[in-house]
Amino acid sequence: MKIIEERQFDYIPNKVFKNLSKRDRDNLRSYRGTYRWYRDNDDKIKSLEKEITKRKEKKEQYVKELIKKNKELDHLRKDYQFSWSVSRLKNKGDYYNFTISRRQYNTKTGSLGSSKNIKEQLCNCLFYRNDENKKRQINKDWKIFLRKEMNDHNSKVRLLIMDLIMKDVTLKRVLLNRKSLFPLTKKDYPQINKRGVSIPLMMTNRMRWELNHLGYNKDEIKNMTPKQGWEIINKYEPK
Repeated sequence: MKIIEERQFDYIPNKVFKNLSKRDRDNLRSYRGTYRWYRDNDDKIKSLEKEITKRKEKKEQYVKELIKKNKELDHLRKDYQFSWSVSRLKNKGDYYNFTISRRQYNTKTGSLGSSKNIKEQLCNCLFYRNDENKKRQINKDWKIFLRKEMNDHNSKVRLLIMDLIMKDVTLKRVLLNRKSLFPLTKKDYPQINKRGVSIPLMMTNRMRWELNHLGYNKDEIKNMTPKQGWEIINKYEPK
Protein backbone atom coordinates (compact mmCIF):
# COMPACT_ATOMS: atom_id res chain seq x y z
CA MET A 1 0.00 0.00 0.00
CA LYS A 2 2.97 2.31 0.63
CA ILE A 3 3.91 2.10 -3.07
CA ILE A 4 0.40 3.20 -4.06
CA GLU A 5 0.49 6.13 -1.62
CA GLU A 6 3.85 7.28 -3.00
CA ARG A 7 2.67 7.13 -6.61
CA GLN A 8 -0.05 9.79 -6.55
CA PHE A 9 1.98 11.94 -8.97
CA ASP A 10 1.14 15.09 -6.98
CA TYR A 11 4.56 16.43 -7.89
CA ILE A 12 3.44 16.93 -11.50
CA PRO A 13 2.07 20.49 -11.74
CA ASN A 14 -0.69 21.48 -14.08
CA LYS A 15 1.78 23.22 -16.44
CA VAL A 16 3.74 19.99 -16.89
CA PHE A 17 0.55 17.97 -17.17
CA LYS A 18 -0.59 20.03 -20.15
CA ASN A 19 2.65 19.30 -21.98
CA LEU A 20 2.46 15.54 -21.49
CA SER A 21 1.52 13.29 -24.37
CA LYS A 22 -2.17 12.50 -24.77
CA ARG A 23 -1.50 8.92 -23.75
CA ASP A 24 0.24 9.98 -20.49
CA ARG A 25 -2.50 12.52 -19.70
CA ASP A 26 -5.23 9.90 -20.18
CA ASN A 27 -3.39 7.34 -18.10
CA LEU A 28 -2.72 9.85 -15.32
CA ARG A 29 -6.37 10.94 -15.24
CA SER A 30 -7.44 7.29 -15.07
CA TYR A 31 -4.91 6.59 -12.35
CA ARG A 32 -6.01 9.54 -10.21
CA GLY A 33 -9.68 8.60 -10.67
CA THR A 34 -9.00 5.01 -9.62
CA TYR A 35 -6.96 6.25 -6.66
CA ARG A 36 -9.93 8.30 -5.42
CA TRP A 37 -12.12 5.17 -5.59
CA TYR A 38 -9.38 3.26 -3.76
CA ARG A 39 -9.30 5.83 -0.93
CA ASP A 40 -13.10 5.89 -0.70
CA ASN A 41 -13.20 2.10 -0.51
CA ASP A 42 -10.43 2.08 2.13
CA ASP A 43 -12.38 4.56 4.27
CA LYS A 44 -15.46 2.34 4.06
CA ILE A 45 -13.41 -0.70 5.12
CA LYS A 46 -12.14 1.18 8.19
CA SER A 47 -15.70 2.26 9.02
CA LEU A 48 -16.95 -1.32 8.68
CA GLU A 49 -14.09 -2.62 10.84
CA LYS A 50 -15.16 -0.21 13.60
CA GLU A 51 -18.75 -1.39 13.17
CA ILE A 52 -17.63 -5.04 13.39
CA THR A 53 -15.75 -4.27 16.63
CA LYS A 54 -18.90 -2.68 18.09
CA ARG A 55 -21.01 -5.63 16.93
CA LYS A 56 -18.62 -8.10 18.56
CA GLU A 57 -18.87 -6.18 21.84
CA LYS A 58 -22.67 -6.28 21.58
CA LYS A 59 -22.51 -9.99 20.83
CA GLU A 60 -20.57 -10.60 24.04
CA GLN A 61 -23.21 -8.66 25.99
CA TYR A 62 -26.01 -10.68 24.38
CA VAL A 63 -24.23 -13.95 25.18
CA LYS A 64 -23.94 -12.96 28.86
CA GLU A 65 -27.64 -12.03 28.97
CA LEU A 66 -28.65 -15.28 27.23
CA ILE A 67 -26.58 -17.37 29.66
CA LYS A 68 -28.28 -15.65 32.59
CA LYS A 69 -31.77 -16.02 31.13
CA ASN A 70 -31.04 -19.62 30.12
CA LYS A 71 -30.38 -20.50 33.77
CA GLU A 72 -33.65 -18.85 34.80
CA LEU A 73 -35.53 -20.83 32.14
CA ASP A 74 -33.79 -24.15 32.72
CA HIS A 75 -36.85 -25.51 34.54
CA LEU A 76 -38.80 -25.29 31.27
CA ARG A 77 -36.22 -27.53 29.61
CA LYS A 78 -36.42 -30.00 32.48
CA ASP A 79 -40.23 -30.00 32.41
CA TYR A 80 -41.06 -29.93 28.70
CA GLN A 81 -38.10 -31.47 26.90
CA PHE A 82 -38.66 -35.20 26.59
CA SER A 83 -37.56 -38.15 24.53
CA TRP A 84 -39.74 -40.94 23.20
CA SER A 85 -38.81 -44.58 22.73
CA VAL A 86 -40.62 -47.81 21.89
CA SER A 87 -39.53 -51.20 23.19
CA ARG A 88 -40.65 -54.71 22.39
CA LEU A 89 -41.55 -56.76 25.46
CA LYS A 90 -39.47 -59.87 26.03
CA ASN A 91 -41.24 -63.21 25.84
CA LYS A 92 -44.46 -61.53 24.62
CA GLY A 93 -43.96 -61.71 20.89
CA ASP A 94 -45.29 -58.74 18.94
CA TYR A 95 -46.15 -56.56 21.93
CA TYR A 96 -44.80 -53.05 22.62
CA ASN A 97 -44.51 -50.45 25.37
CA PHE A 98 -43.50 -46.79 25.12
CA THR A 99 -41.32 -44.67 27.41
CA ILE A 100 -41.31 -40.90 27.89
CA SER A 101 -38.04 -39.75 29.48
CA ARG A 102 -37.14 -36.39 31.02
CA ARG A 103 -34.11 -35.09 32.89
CA GLN A 104 -35.73 -34.30 36.22
CA TYR A 105 -38.57 -36.81 36.49
CA ASN A 106 -39.10 -40.54 36.51
CA THR A 107 -39.80 -42.12 33.15
CA LYS A 108 -43.42 -42.49 32.11
CA THR A 109 -44.28 -45.82 30.52
CA GLY A 110 -47.41 -47.23 28.98
CA SER A 111 -48.77 -50.03 26.83
CA LEU A 112 -49.07 -49.81 23.06
CA GLY A 113 -50.10 -53.40 22.34
CA SER A 114 -49.46 -55.37 19.18
CA SER A 115 -48.38 -53.89 15.83
CA LYS A 116 -51.79 -54.66 14.37
CA ASN A 117 -53.64 -52.86 17.17
CA ILE A 118 -51.24 -49.92 17.09
CA LYS A 119 -51.69 -49.38 13.35
CA GLU A 120 -55.45 -49.65 13.67
CA GLN A 121 -55.53 -47.16 16.57
CA LEU A 122 -53.30 -44.67 14.78
CA CYS A 123 -55.17 -44.82 11.48
CA ASN A 124 -58.52 -44.28 13.20
CA CYS A 125 -57.53 -41.74 15.87
CA LEU A 126 -58.67 -38.12 15.71
CA PHE A 127 -55.21 -36.92 14.76
CA TYR A 128 -54.61 -38.93 11.58
CA ARG A 129 -57.76 -40.56 10.25
CA ASN A 130 -58.36 -37.81 7.68
CA ASP A 131 -54.73 -37.66 6.54
CA GLU A 132 -54.08 -40.27 3.84
CA ASN A 133 -50.36 -39.46 3.65
CA LYS A 134 -49.83 -40.11 7.35
CA LYS A 135 -51.91 -43.26 7.21
CA ARG A 136 -49.60 -44.58 4.50
CA GLN A 137 -46.60 -43.81 6.70
CA ILE A 138 -48.24 -45.60 9.63
CA ASN A 139 -48.89 -48.75 7.62
CA LYS A 140 -45.37 -48.70 6.17
CA ASP A 141 -43.55 -48.39 9.53
CA TRP A 142 -45.49 -47.15 12.56
CA LYS A 143 -42.37 -46.96 14.78
CA ILE A 144 -40.58 -44.56 12.43
CA PHE A 145 -43.80 -42.60 12.05
CA LEU A 146 -44.18 -42.14 15.83
CA ARG A 147 -40.53 -41.16 16.22
CA LYS A 148 -41.05 -38.38 13.66
CA GLU A 149 -44.29 -37.28 15.30
CA MET A 150 -42.66 -37.02 18.72
CA ASN A 151 -39.83 -34.95 17.25
CA ASP A 152 -42.26 -32.63 15.49
CA HIS A 153 -42.95 -29.77 17.92
CA ASN A 154 -46.26 -29.06 16.20
CA SER A 155 -47.62 -32.61 16.05
CA LYS A 156 -50.95 -33.12 17.83
CA VAL A 157 -49.76 -36.00 19.97
CA ARG A 158 -46.72 -34.05 21.17
CA LEU A 159 -48.92 -31.04 21.97
CA LEU A 160 -51.23 -33.36 23.88
CA ILE A 161 -48.32 -34.55 26.04
CA MET A 162 -47.18 -30.93 26.58
CA ASP A 163 -50.69 -30.01 27.70
CA LEU A 164 -50.66 -32.88 30.19
CA ILE A 165 -47.31 -31.72 31.58
CA MET A 166 -48.82 -28.25 32.12
CA LYS A 167 -51.59 -29.81 34.18
CA ASP A 168 -49.42 -32.36 35.99
CA VAL A 169 -45.69 -31.74 35.62
CA THR A 170 -44.78 -35.18 37.02
CA LEU A 171 -47.27 -37.06 34.78
CA LYS A 172 -47.90 -39.33 37.78
CA ARG A 173 -51.62 -38.58 37.91
CA VAL A 174 -52.42 -39.47 34.31
CA LEU A 175 -52.80 -42.88 32.69
CA LEU A 176 -51.17 -43.07 29.28
CA ASN A 177 -51.57 -45.92 26.83
CA ARG A 178 -52.35 -46.51 23.17
CA LYS A 179 -55.99 -45.47 23.55
CA SER A 180 -55.43 -42.27 25.55
CA LEU A 181 -52.41 -41.02 23.56
CA PHE A 182 -54.19 -41.57 20.24
CA PRO A 183 -57.88 -41.05 21.10
CA LEU A 184 -60.66 -42.14 18.77
CA THR A 185 -63.06 -39.59 20.30
CA LYS A 186 -62.72 -36.60 22.63
CA LYS A 187 -64.01 -38.79 25.47
CA ASP A 188 -60.86 -40.91 25.13
CA TYR A 189 -58.50 -38.01 25.90
CA PRO A 190 -56.29 -38.72 28.95
CA GLN A 191 -57.67 -37.39 32.23
CA ILE A 192 -55.77 -36.07 35.25
CA ASN A 193 -56.57 -37.98 38.44
CA LYS A 194 -57.21 -35.26 41.05
CA ARG A 195 -57.51 -37.59 44.02
CA GLY A 196 -54.69 -37.59 46.53
CA VAL A 197 -53.32 -34.23 45.40
CA SER A 198 -51.51 -32.34 48.18
CA ILE A 199 -50.87 -28.59 48.24
CA PRO A 200 -47.15 -27.75 48.49
CA LEU A 201 -46.00 -26.32 51.83
CA MET A 202 -44.14 -23.53 50.06
CA MET A 203 -44.28 -21.80 46.67
CA THR A 204 -42.21 -23.75 44.13
CA ASN A 205 -40.34 -22.34 41.12
CA ARG A 206 -42.77 -24.23 38.93
CA MET A 207 -45.74 -22.51 40.62
CA ARG A 208 -44.09 -19.09 40.29
CA TRP A 209 -43.55 -19.68 36.57
CA GLU A 210 -47.17 -20.75 36.02
CA LEU A 211 -48.51 -17.75 37.97
CA ASN A 212 -46.26 -15.41 36.01
CA HIS A 213 -47.52 -17.06 32.81
CA LEU A 214 -51.08 -16.29 33.97
CA GLY A 215 -50.23 -12.59 34.33
CA TYR A 216 -49.27 -12.20 38.00
CA ASN A 217 -46.14 -10.15 38.77
CA LYS A 218 -43.37 -10.96 41.26
CA ASP A 219 -44.81 -8.85 44.09
CA GLU A 220 -48.26 -10.40 43.72
CA ILE A 221 -46.80 -13.91 43.73
CA LYS A 222 -44.60 -13.05 46.73
CA ASN A 223 -47.68 -12.05 48.77
CA MET A 224 -49.62 -15.23 47.87
CA THR A 225 -49.85 -18.26 50.09
CA PRO A 226 -49.04 -21.64 48.50
CA LYS A 227 -52.75 -22.50 48.77
CA GLN A 228 -53.84 -19.35 46.92
CA GLY A 229 -51.30 -19.92 44.18
CA TRP A 230 -52.29 -23.58 43.90
CA GLU A 231 -55.98 -22.72 43.52
CA ILE A 232 -55.28 -20.10 40.81
CA ILE A 233 -53.12 -22.54 38.86
CA ASN A 234 -55.61 -25.41 39.08
CA LYS A 235 -58.52 -23.18 38.07
CA TYR A 236 -56.30 -21.68 35.36
CA GLU A 237 -57.41 -18.15 36.19
CA PRO A 238 -55.54 -15.53 34.11
CA LYS A 239 -55.28 -12.17 35.81
